[in-house]
This record gives sequence, structure tokens and C-alpha cells, in this order.
Amino acid sequence: MRILIVEDERPVARQIAAALTEAGHDPKAVHDGEAALDEVNKTPFDLIVLDIRLPGIDGFEVLRRLRAQHLAGRVLLLTARGAVEDRVTGLQLGADDYLPKPFAMRELVARVRALGRRYPEEPGMSLRVGDVTLDLATHDVHRGAQRIELSPRENMLLKVLMREPGRVFTRTELCERVWEHAHEYDTKLVEVFIGRLRKKLGDPPLIHTVRHVGYTIGNPKA
Repeated sequence: MRILIVEDERPVARQIAAALTEAGHDPKAVHDGEAALDEVNKTPFDLIVLDIRLPGIDGFEVLRRLRAQHLAGRVLLLTARGAVEDRVTGLQLGADDYLPKPFAMRELVARVRALGRRYPEEPGMSLRVGDVTLDLATHDVHRGAQRIELSPRENMLLKVLMREPGRVFTRTELCERVWEHAHEYDTKLVEVFIGRLRKKLGDPPLIHTVRHVGYTIGNPKA
């Protein structure tokens, strides 16, 4: 993937670039928000590794402007460890994932690989399963004409399911995609959020349980 690294600590940016190059990607590093916006407007990137704490325009504002312009590309935020509000804000602004600092470089490469397996989002694109639609630019969810209010985490979970209707996701896989580290969460948490989604989406139910395996949306594949 073509990857833009936005990190003001130059040694860290060099380390990230080296690790991503070794993993077969094509990274480019810049060190402030203005430079990041200039690069994205000149060159399409598949993914942006974006530090929140930047001089001048911070990472939140960079992300806000990217999403306001409906620019394609996934965003992996680098946040301070324990900064829960930063994570929530980033996800609400449209980040696809986040990684707390300090981090192991192999984990960053794994996160990038996981994001690369997901479908790229096109500007203005929506997901649709049955009469449920999810706007990828605004994150609005509707069932028919009715707007459904979801939390950021519920929205992320629904997005994962709707990107591959009919595919059965295990609880562990959903933990890995929606939460920070699968091993830190009891997979029963997935059951709780699935229950919330089912209740909010209403009838007829679109999210199905596949016994002893996991969950799928729409009709399971034969």
C-alpha cells in the first residue's frame, strides 16, 4: 500500500517507514499537519498513519479536514496510552483504528496489514444490507426512512458486518477488528454489542447467530 506517515518525532517516523518498507509497503513521511494535507491533496494514499500530537494543525484537525473533503483512505491514529477521550474523538471523526504509544513496531505493521484487508472506502459510498444503509462519509445509519442512533463502537461493529454480508465472523475476529486488542476483552462483550445492535435495528432481524461459530448479517452463505 501507498502509506503516508504523519509523525513529528523524526526518529519515530524513520523507524515506522523502515518497518513498513520491509513489510512491502511504499511509505512517505511528513512531520506536521500542513504538510500532510498538502501531500494528500497531491497524491492518493491507501492509508495514513496519523499522530494526534502534531505542531500547528493537530491530528484531529487533519482528520476532520480529510473527512470533510471525502478523501478516500484509511486512517490509523497514534494516540497517547490511556487517552480514552482522544480515541473516542478520533473514531467519531472517522478514524478506522488507533494504536496507543509507545507501541511495538510489529503491532503497527500488523494493524496496517489488517486495515489493508478491508475494503477501501470511496467518497460518497454507502453500505446496504436489506433495507439498512450505512453512509461511510457521515456514519449515518438508516433502516428504511428511519435514522438509527448508534454509538461509535456499535457503528464500527455494524460496518465490519455490512462490508461482507453473509460472511460469518467469529467473536475473536470481531474483537480484533472493533476493539483495541482481542486478548484484553472477554468475547462476551461482542454478544452484548450484537444484542444492542439487534435491538436498535429492529425487526425483521438482519444479524444472525451461527451456533458455535459467530455472527453474520443478511443471509448466511450456503
